[in-house]
Amino acid sequence: MALLTKIKRSLFIWIAIGLVVLVSSFALIYWLGLGSGSQSSVLYGQAYSSPQLTQNPILVVVLHGDAPFNKPTYQYKLAQQGAQQNNNVVAVGLLRPGYTDLEGHHSAGQRGWTTSDNYTPSIIKAVVLTIQDLKKRYHPRKIVVAGHSGGAVITADVMSQYPDLVQATLLVSCPCDVDAFRRHMADQQNNLLWRIPVERLSPIELVHQVSPSTQITLVTGSIDSIALPTYTYRYATLLRNKGISVKTVTLANQGHEIFLRPEVLLQLKELINL
Repeated sequence: MALLTKIKRSLFIWIAIGLVVLVSSFALIYWLGLGSGSQSSVLYGQAYSSPQLTQNPILVVVLHGDAPFNKPTYQYKLAQQGAQQNNNVVAVGLLRPGYTDLEGHHSAGQRGWTTSDNYTPSIIKAVVLTIQDLKKRYHPRKIVVAGHSGGAVITADVMSQYPDLVQATLLVSCPCDVDAFRRHMADQQNNLLWRIPVERLSPIELVHQVSPSTQITLVTGSIDSIALPTYTYRYATLLRNKGISVKTVTLANQGHEIFLRPEVLLQLKELINL
């Protein structure tokens, strides 16, 4: 019995040491419940941090796409990689309003039909309130928001509607011309839902509200058949015509699902370090 007790005690100690090492080398913070109630104004998210942080880290916020057939979690992975690969970063993968992830976490709000009907002022406001909450928590010296597909639309909308909130944005596979995108999807899917008029904020119509000081990078796949590269190029041209500096990156022979590619992480790193 004495030997068994010693073995159990030793095992417990080694497990405890392992947990301490894990937490100290890479912090994983779950916000449980912030997005679970109907009255909540803050979205569910998972936050990751670099091993060492100053009192004023760089805050990276990551938004997933419309995910019509999936329960999105890849935003957490990009946040995790962003924190791992950069110094002094807190990176938060958010679950957009109305969505549930694979683990059953949920953000309050309306998911809609995912036909560009969830780019509304109330959706944008929910994201903004969450970023403002994170700003109060972490006191960042800089805020970078990265979004994929529909999440890129929301990122661009946040950038234009609240120009003083974020300093840099990474828009990946962005259907930034929402009306053109909806017509394209209606033809591609032969689905009348895409032709029903919806309330939406289209980035291409809000260019005049973007702050010239915002650092903007757009990434598209050259063979993206969903968010056509022309939407990215058209949006970038309009921004440049307003005197706003924009970087565009085209990934050769890549389609729509490029958010976790090394090239995207490289662009995120660049924005973090600018």
